[in-house]
Amino acid sequence: GVKIGLMRIDDIQKQIEDAEKRLSEQQHLYEQVRSDRNLYSKRLIESQDQISELKQKFKIMDHQIDQLKEELAMKEKKYFEEQARQKTENEKLLKIQKTCNEY
Repeated sequence: GVKIGLMRIDDIQKQIEDAEKRLSEQQHLYEQVRSDRNLYSKRLIESQDQISELKQKFKIMDHQIDQLKEELAMKEKKYFEEQARQKTENEKLLKIQKTCNEY
């Protein structure tokens, strides 16, 4: 009886040690997963911040492009108006020269 009881106690102690070992391994794995999750969460937040910053920069650049397009359109309009005005002036000068040459 006593010998069998001691053997059972030894058996149970080994089972407890095995269970504690598995628990320790599981806790270690849990801590590793938690650490990884925190790292990836931090990286995600940093990436989202970068995306937000790039979107803001893109908006600013898009606005600047629109402004430059408007500026270019105005300058082209002035250029063509000036070109037309000079053409008209040149035609007037040619008429005056012809008139002068006829006399």
